[in-house]
Amino acid sequence: MPLAKCIRCGKMYNKVQSPVCSGCQSDEDADQIKVREVIDRRPNLNAEEVAEEAGVELSVVQRMLKDGVIVSTTLISNIPCGRCGAPAISASKKLCQACLEKLNIEVAKAQADIKLGVKKRVEVGEYDMNVRKTLEQKRSDSK
Repeated sequence: MPLAKCIRCGKMYNKVQSPVCSGCQSDEDADQIKVREVIDRRPNLNAEEVAEEAGVELSVVQRMLKDGVIVSTTLISNIPCGRCGAPAISASKKLCQACLEKLNIEVAKAQADIKLGVKKRVEVGEYDMNVRKTLEQKRSDSK
């Protein structure tokens, strides 16, 4: 089991699924209930307002959004892009539109480079085989 540091108390624990240790799990569950109740009552609040009304820290709300524990379209605007820090498209993508497009271009270029590299290796291999055949043929002809 991987060891992790509890984000609530800082103690080391065997991480199974939860980002908190078993001692803090009840507090984590209580915070999730509070946050969900606030979002259900007032879905148009931003993350800071949800945290204040629920009586939890802003980092708790942001972590719940990031981990997908809570989902809210109005709170997603507070999720930063993992590359540049701009607002992300969604909590699951964690990229802004510009970075997503740049990443798609980089991936396409890498794929093209890989394909081109394979073609070069094949051509060199074929050339190498042709040279060997020619040398073998000349050796056999000279005997």
